[in-house]
Amino acid sequence: MSSLSSQPYKGTRDYYPEDKRVQNYIFNTWRRVVELHGYEEYGAPMLEPLDVYTAKSGQELASEQTYAFTDRGGRIVAIRPEMTPSISRMVAARRQELGYPARLFSIANFMRYERPQRGREREFWQLNCSLS
Repeated sequence: MSSLSSQPYKGTRDYYPEDKRVQNYIFNTWRRVVELHGYEEYGAPMLEPLDVYTAKSGQELASEQTYAFTDRGGRIVAIRPEMTPSISRMVAARRQELGYPARLFSIANFMRYERPQRGREREFWQLNCSLS
C-alpha cells in the first residue's frame, strides 16, 4: 500500500495561517479600495460549461490550458481559468435589472493548466473589476 503525498498538487500551494494572514490583508485592501470607488462584490461558480471559454477565448485556452472534464450528467465543464465569461453571463441574465453603469468586482481563484514557472502557479487569485 502506498502512502499519500503530503505535497499539494503541482502548481498550487497550501496557505498556512501566516500565509493566509498576508493573503487576507491583500484581499481586504483590494476590497476597501474598489468599494471606495463604488464597486459591489459578486461571486460566480468555479465550474462553467467549457464552450463559454471556447467561444470567448478560443481553442488554445479551452483545450490546452483548462482543466475540463465530463460531469456525471454528461456535460463538459471546466474549472474557471478566467472570469470574463462568467461575469458576461451574469450581466446578460440580469441586464434589465442592473443599474448602469454596473460596477462589479470579485476576488476569485482560477486554475490554468500551464507549466508552473518561478513566481507563477497553476492556481492563482485575482481581483476582477467590471464596468458594464
